[in-house]
Amino acid sequence: MEVQCKKVKSLPEFIDSIRLRVEVFIKEHGMPPGWEPDEDDRNAVHFIALSGKEVVCTARYRKVGKGEFKIERMATQKEMRGKGVAGRLLKFMLAHIQKQKPKKIWLRAQEQVQGFYQKHDFKPVAEPFEIYGKMHVDMEYKN
Repeated sequence: MEVQCKKVKSLPEFIDSIRLRVEVFIKEHGMPPGWEPDEDDRNAVHFIALSGKEVVCTARYRKVGKGEFKIERMATQKEMRGKGVAGRLLKFMLAHIQKQKPKKIWLRAQEQVQGFYQKHDFKPVAEPFEIYGKMHVDMEYKN
């Protein structure tokens, strides 16, 4: 399967990434309406994975402190899960972040996908905690 990873550069790409996040986080995971999109979108760098012209995976990162970057809102179309698409997009994003000489790269993962992030060199750095009824864990990139 051919998938292209890229930085979001147009309004239609951004809108399609938000649509996917709404589908995954609000409709599928039951997060409260209004959770997507959020205020942090305007300060984030957004990325997508495309299959043909369709956005099948998305994520963003933000600089949250001096040399500190947080990866957020990674969402993959249900039919594309388990096919390596999210891993490719994550690696693509990490390469972009690495160019900025980060001191710290971290994320807050739903506990159910902790194993995915561990396969990509993220390690838990705190005990799991609940957000909106879902267990999460803070993880830091250790490469």
